[in-house]
Amino acid sequence: NEAMSTGFCSTQEIDARNHVQEALNSKWRLQWHDSIARNSNSPNQSHMPPTMCDLWIERGYRHSRTEIVEPKLMWSQPNLHEKRRMGGSTIRPYRVSLFAVRRIFQVDTCEDWEKMNKGSQMKAPPMPIAKPNCLLVVRSSIGADYLFEASCPEERDHIVHLLKMTTARLVSHAVVGNGDLMVEEFFNEEYVAGGLDGPLHNR
Repeated sequence: NEAMSTGFCSTQEIDARNHVQEALNSKWRLQWHDSIARNSNSPNQSHMPPTMCDLWIERGYRHSRTEIVEPKLMWSQPNLHEKRRMGGSTIRPYRVSLFAVRRIFQVDTCEDWEKMNKGSQMKAPPMPIAKPNCLLVVRSSIGADYLFEASCPEERDHIVHLLKMTTARLVSHAVVGNGDLMVEEFFNEEYVAGGLDGPLHNR
């Protein structure tokens, strides 16, 4: 079996699938440092406290006969998804397409952060308010960075590993044209019965 390199470790195919399924079935309670944003010019943002959030991966589905909704990385206030489902909230979760995730990495020190963002307008992480060795960054291809803080370094590293495995595997399926396996692993089969080109399933 071929190994897949994620920058964290290399795993065999069966392990890669298991890691992806673990990521798709997980939800993590994190702190979102939303004041640390690219091209943010607000003088008050650097003093804003982090926001508690739930982070998870939303499977893709077919919205209509011609529109496919891509899998997304999503985060929101804790339990907001249940409140929306029960009609108690109209606030939508934040989201970024997994296809738009450019990089996922750990941040341990201000020096690490400055090196990774040399020449950009990113603010430094809120040290010492945040725990330096618990920070992870999701960098998107649309010019946005999302900084999250886990409860401990071990949880941070595990989340980074799972997200790297998941995004790498999704892009790999798309590049080699492995549509059937991509649907099986990353899409809600209730909405894509028959594959992405099959008849629309009644919802």
